[in-house]
Amino acid sequence: MSSSSSQHGRTTDYHHHHHRHHRIGATRKKRERRVLISSSTTTTSMEQHHRESSSSSLPFLPDELVVEILSRLPVKSLVKFRCVCKSWNSLISDSYFIKKHLQHFTHHNRIILSATTAEFHLNSCYLNSLISNPLTTYSEHLNYPVKNKYRHDGIVGSCNGLVCFAIKGDCVLLWNPSIRVSKKSPPLGNNWRPGCFTSFGLGYDHVKQDYKVVAVFCDPNQFFSESKVKVYSMATNSWRKIQDFPHGVTPYQNSGKFVSGTLNWASNWTHGNSSSSSWIIVSLDLQKESYREILPPDYEKEESSTPTLGVLNECLCMSYDHKRTHFVVWVMKDYGVRESWIKLVTVPYLPNPEDFSYSGPYYVTDKGEVLLMFEFDLVLFDPSDHSFKYPRIQNGKGWFDAEVYVETLVSPMKH
Repeated sequence: MSSSSSQHGRTTDYHHHHHRHHRIGATRKKRERRVLISSSTTTTSMEQHHRESSSSSLPFLPDELVVEILSRLPVKSLVKFRCVCKSWNSLISDSYFIKKHLQHFTHHNRIILSATTAEFHLNSCYLNSLISNPLTTYSEHLNYPVKNKYRHDGIVGSCNGLVCFAIKGDCVLLWNPSIRVSKKSPPLGNNWRPGCFTSFGLGYDHVKQDYKVVAVFCDPNQFFSESKVKVYSMATNSWRKIQDFPHGVTPYQNSGKFVSGTLNWASNWTHGNSSSSSWIIVSLDLQKESYREILPPDYEKEESSTPTLGVLNECLCMSYDHKRTHFVVWVMKDYGVRESWIKLVTVPYLPNPEDFSYSGPYYVTDKGEVLLMFEFDLVLFDPSDHSFKYPRIQNGKGWFDAEVYVETLVSPMKH
């Protein structure tokens, strides 16, 4: 073959090979393009599927269910959850939610204790912990809202998580220690002579849905004097005068006890113009703002001290010393019905009780154990075997006042 034909053959082969290579390259590029497009389409499809599957796999909770779940959580958790989002903050602050939460936590009890040291100290701990672990109970120090460490404000009572303190007999402080919100009432504005005192009581008007503080002004210097009464409304943040205490009746206990929509005072009743008197229970209906007498049980009045009132498991109770050998506690199971009084427990005094008496009771367990205070310390008495336990609270001792309260979201600023 001639060189020219050979060259021509190589050229033809080259063009043929080049054309084939070009076609293969083009085909490969098309295929790659298709793969890329297919891959892109597949990726887009997968992402879309993932989004759809993700959105469908996320549980959808109706608002009603969210409310049910959150309303069963403790206050400390809910205070933190306010920061989750605006809708949760709005929900947890809503009055309907606060009332619903209150229904689930009516027995989530804590006890607040005020110390007897020179400075005013407040501690709080769970009752369950106090009773189940009496030797290792941890207490939380509370920052009292009124900044005066040398004060000694008395605890008036508690209602739905609000704790009421009397400030110098002239005004009260309503405080929810669980959410750390407080409000001080305006001053009463009464100019009383030395020796006069004010007895307060905190309660709830279920009809008007309003928390009320009742103040009874007593002047023991005046024989057969009237006891003037004012009511503070948390809703209006103001005091107003109501009907005086029954004629000749003077409360001798520091605070009224809230039971079944009423405030109850242990009082002295002076008979006519005579100097003789007896003790009675005066009940004030917070909705009607009317008074009635509650009859005590038929108890051993002879050689017994004058009774004081308290609240146990939402029932009115009364307690007294008998012959300085026993401390007796009665409970009124059905409020207002005298026949429903039962003698709950008789607590013996230890030898040589000196001048100290039991105070309380503050709580009774399902097993019947009764929590009291004696000589600035808590005491747990078990009537089943007549044994005593002495709860020791870490980072605090020496108490002069105590009150049981529940952890709630109820705010004194609104409700």
